[in-house]
Amino acid sequence: MAEAKLSSKPALQKPPAYRDPAAPPPAVTRPPPRRQPLPTAFRQPGKPLPRQRHRRPRRACGCRIFCWVSATALLLAALTAVAAGLAYLWFQPRLPSFRLESLNATELRVATRSDGTFLDAATKIGILASNPNGKIVLEYGDAEARVAVADDDGDVDVGAAAIRGFEQGRRNRTVVRFSVTAKGVAVDEVAGGRIRAGLRSKEVRFGVEVWTRVGLKVGGKSTGKVPIRIGCSPVSLNRGVSGATLPKCRFYLFRWISLH
Repeated sequence: MAEAKLSSKPALQKPPAYRDPAAPPPAVTRPPPRRQPLPTAFRQPGKPLPRQRHRRPRRACGCRIFCWVSATALLLAALTAVAAGLAYLWFQPRLPSFRLESLNATELRVATRSDGTFLDAATKIGILASNPNGKIVLEYGDAEARVAVADDDGDVDVGAAAIRGFEQGRRNRTVVRFSVTAKGVAVDEVAGGRIRAGLRSKEVRFGVEVWTRVGLKVGGKSTGKVPIRIGCSPVSLNRGVSGATLPKCRFYLFRWISLH
């Protein structure tokens, strides 16, 4: 009975990683042998030995390119700065200056009618432009000039004039003349009364502004023109404009940056 009970027990299961100690070791698969280069005596004449390719890291290559571009940019910037400094020392560029050379009101009348107050005006203006540079020629583009009567409540525009562009030589002084005429400009009744009173005392003041573009010409080569604005402060007819004390006009680069 005891033997029957022992034979009825199930056989023990072997674990998955179990290996019989008496079993032979498994065969190890080896990679194929690496092909060796043939000796010099067995190679074809003129055929070089095979080279082993080494891949360079991409990060190191990108770093070298970035460093090369940065060094080139710095070198170009330094050369440009040096060239600009030498050009400045050689040409010694100076800004042009402008003065109001003449201002005459040939007609100025304020008329009050049933439909309002109106102003008629006719003026002749002369602006003196000076180029102090001894090695630089100035090139002015076509310009537009505007004349206004100064008033406490706001300037009254009395017309505009077109001025043709011109070239100004080295160390040159040129007077640009133009005329402005306005007919029937509507003004406020109070402003018209002030202008009429100013006519009697010759205290009417006129302001002048010119919009144009200017460029440089060096050695026969011209640069691009930049916009400028010339603003002359209001001048009264009583004061007039004399050659000894010409009113100075302000020079604005890009029409709003005041230079002098």
